[in-house]
Amino acid sequence: MRRALATLASLALLAAAPARAGSEDAVGAEAARSWRLVTEGSTRELAAGASGKLVLFIEPVGKTHVHPKAPLKISIEATPGLKLGKAQLGHADAVDPAAEAPRFEVPFAATAAGAQQAKAKLDFYICSDQWCVRQVKDVVLAVNVK
Repeated sequence: MRRALATLASLALLAAAPARAGSEDAVGAEAARSWRLVTEGSTRELAAGASGKLVLFIEPVGKTHVHPKAPLKISIEATPGLKLGKAQLGHADAVDPAAEAPRFEVPFAATAAGAQQAKAKLDFYICSDQWCVRQVKDVVLAVNVK
């Protein structure tokens, strides 16, 4: 019951966020500082023909969380030398879909030697007890295929 009330309160904050235009910049800046993207554990180097994984972990800082009901979308594109296991991710694709700090692990195959990369665009909502703010972040992960 408590979690249901917290979810309803978060959704109400999400809906009311544009109404607080005077403090929007300050809240946006606070939200941007309230999480970090961790890619540790991603395969950075491997042989052609081998398999690896891309790790994207949205780690809240302080008393924040990724909203479990608000949209979360991760789009990944890779250079031709990497074949991704999946290019579109959402809440259900997290290692633990119920986690307030979602971690994604995307398998890939290295199909050609050389400097390769995967570009990910993350789009999600980070929330505290007072606000919910949409976050959009691009990240490039380099992979050296030998």
